[in-house]
Amino acid sequence: MSGTTVGEDSMQILVLNDNSAHRNWGAQATPHALFKVLRQASPSAEISAIPHAWFRTKYRAIQFPFGKELKYRVGAIPHINPALAKISKPIEYFPQVADDFDYFLEEWGAGQGGPPADEFLELAQRADVIVYNGENSNYRNTVEACRASFLLWVAKKALEKPACAVNLTVHLNTVRPILNGMVELVYPTLDLVATREPCSHRNLLDHGVKNAVSSSDVVFGLDPADYPRDGFERWRHAAGLHKPYFCLSASGLPASAPRGDWDGEVVRLVRELKKIVPNGVMVAKDGSHRFMREVALRTDSVFFGPEHEFHELWPLFERAEFLVSGHFHYVIFGAMVGCPFVPLSANNHKMQGLCEQLEWPRVKPFDITRLSSCQTEIGDSVRDLLLRGNELGVTLRSKSSDLRKEVESIAQQVVTLGMGPADPSVNIMISGRS
Repeated sequence: MSGTTVGEDSMQILVLNDNSAHRNWGAQATPHALFKVLRQASPSAEISAIPHAWFRTKYRAIQFPFGKELKYRVGAIPHINPALAKISKPIEYFPQVADDFDYFLEEWGAGQGGPPADEFLELAQRADVIVYNGENSNYRNTVEACRASFLLWVAKKALEKPACAVNLTVHLNTVRPILNGMVELVYPTLDLVATREPCSHRNLLDHGVKNAVSSSDVVFGLDPADYPRDGFERWRHAAGLHKPYFCLSASGLPASAPRGDWDGEVVRLVRELKKIVPNGVMVAKDGSHRFMREVALRTDSVFFGPEHEFHELWPLFERAEFLVSGHFHYVIFGAMVGCPFVPLSANNHKMQGLCEQLEWPRVKPFDITRLSSCQTEIGDSVRDLLLRGNELGVTLRSKSSDLRKEVESIAQQVVTLGMGPADPSVNIMISGRS
């Protein structure tokens, strides 16, 4: 848990799913942006946050004779945990399906919610408004999204607090549809539901969430001018990086990486692109994408890796001729500084949604898992971008400015909800936890 106290009478905002410690650059940038726009809307606000890792915490119990039980958090005793796992069983403090929300609500109200209930309720009962940051979670039945849905349900049904879900990519489908029911139960009851791209907005409407509004990713609320560029410039000179160059990254999906004597399709693509622009920068942060370092070696390119901070992406992309990427936030960073891009497929429809939002010439991303089928078409797209580079750069910067206003508007709506009348005696089912 984290919090920043600004004043005794300041608005209390509780943010669920703080991604600051996440390994991904985009996820790291998200809370910076969300906190910034909330504080712009309410400068004296006190913001407390429940981190991303909290949602993934697991608990187990050991049953002793005579009914005694020892409960513990997995990971709390690293050297003993493997032995404990053999004689313990998992404890569920959160519902697994939407139909069990009310049962677990009663459990939490009766003091049987364990550490998650104690920690959440302590913060939630002080809060004037509760905000779920949907970054990287509302698809594939992720633990964060399922548990956050229940917390929003507790906030609305038991505590009668204003509750919002913002910055959402939602991709509910018919493959193991568990999160679907939770979203359909909870989201129509929320005071504000804001998606970050239009595909997700349509998806929510299809699932009966008629109160959803379409907005933009909170990272658009950041200003590149607020961040230093000294570190990037030192790296650029040390790396010998000179214009012209392009940038290329992978995505959340697997790609054809180099293996032994096999170069793979990513290497092949880079070699083709270097025939158009001679210098390449391979960009990778997450561990699953470190193969891009090998791609850089095999193609005589520069590697921009995890030692960098998210804000260094702006000057990197600002100087680039173009960006090829399946990373949602890389494209956002590029758009903010006017870098034309070629979209690659991501692990859900968010890249297509972003292309629609930016009114980009190509909406459908190229399939990163089958680059062999679209090498020529990607090259043609790059040549078209280079012909229209200045025009497209101006358009991207202008559109990003418009999207920043949307983000600021959502933040203002959150703050307005928090300014509404609050009755501290309202604890319908959690009355013993004041």
